[in-house]
Amino acid sequence: MVKLELSVPSSLESIELRQYQKYMGVIESNKDVENAEDFLNMKLVEIFCNASLKDVSSIKLQDFGKITNIISKAFAEKTPLIRHFKLGDTEFGFVPNLDKISIGEYIDIEANIVDWKTAHKAMAVLFRPITKKRGEKYQIKEYEGSTTYSEALRYMPLNIAMGAMVFFYHLGKDLLNHTLKVLEENKKVNSIIQQELLLEKNGGGISQYLNSLEEMQQKLIRQLK
Repeated sequence: MVKLELSVPSSLESIELRQYQKYMGVIESNKDVENAEDFLNMKLVEIFCNASLKDVSSIKLQDFGKITNIISKAFAEKTPLIRHFKLGDTEFGFVPNLDKISIGEYIDIEANIVDWKTAHKAMAVLFRPITKKRGEKYQIKEYEGSTTYSEALRYMPLNIAMGAMVFFYHLGKDLLNHTLKVLEENKKVNSIIQQELLLEKNGGGISQYLNSLEEMQQKLIRQLK
């Protein structure tokens, strides 16, 4: 009997983004298949351990359980944002200041980050080759579209990709909460306008209305900044 040796990833750092994309594709294509758990677990080991399905099928049941348990523990780890990493001979850096990205960059990120099939394109906008570096400060290449480095970034460590996605998710959540607050302030502005217009109709002073409106507008401007 030929002895099978597998390299089992014990952390997400040992799994490439492309491998996870491939596995998610398998899950998607089998989502309507009943009792597909065993097959999906075999594909899990095949893909993440770089083995053939034939070799995986020969693994002893007890050993198979240990392997899937190691991989599942890897997916339980936290994924903080890692701002720079080396891939081959190139060091990639996370966008230093997301507040200053262009509308084109934002559209590319938002369009591709929601689907694992296109996650590498979002990563190619969020991470670009570092051109200058001094300590923890660095500059990255100018934005050239989501396809320039996307194929290379399929091979990036999964923990870094997930960390960037979680970070961007929380950033979008904060932006949404801020937008809701601004909308709430707009409701207050509309309410003041309606009240003051009623006062004006009944002989109230227009100056009061203008002063209140100006105060609310200044408050909104400060919040948006």
